[in-house]
Amino acid sequence: MKYLDFNINGRVQNLMVDVFESISASKETELKISELMDTQSIFELVFEIVKDTGFYNLDENFKLIKNLNIDTDEDSLEDALYSTWITMGDTLNTAKTQEEFNAKFALFVPIVLKKMELISRIAV
Repeated sequence: MKYLDFNINGRVQNLMVDVFESISASKETELKISELMDTQSIFELVFEIVKDTGFYNLDENFKLIKNLNIDTDEDSLEDALYSTWITMGDTLNTAKTQEEFNAKFALFVPIVLKKMELISRIAV
C-alpha cells in the first residue's frame, strides 16, 4: 500500500478526526445509519482532496480498493454500510503509524461513499 502525499496527509487526518468525532458525539449506545450518513459530506471532501493526487490510481492501491469493495451478502444497503464501517474500523486498528492509518482510511473513502450514495438514492 502506498501512503498519501505529504502535502495532503494532515488534511485527510483532520477530516478523518471530524468523521470520528461526529460519530462519537452521539448519546446513543448503538450507532445509527443516520449518524453514518451525516458524515457523507466529510467523506466527499476527503475523496475530492485525495483523488486529485492520483492515490486511487496507483496500481497497488487500486487493487486494494477493488478487493475491499466486494459486495456483501447483507440484506439491506444499511447493513452493507455497517459491514463496511466495521471492516474499515478493523483495518484501521492494524495500522502501525499515523501515516498508515490515514492511508487506510483514504482507501475506504470511495467504498463508504458508494454505499452512502446507494442509500441516498433510495431515500429520495
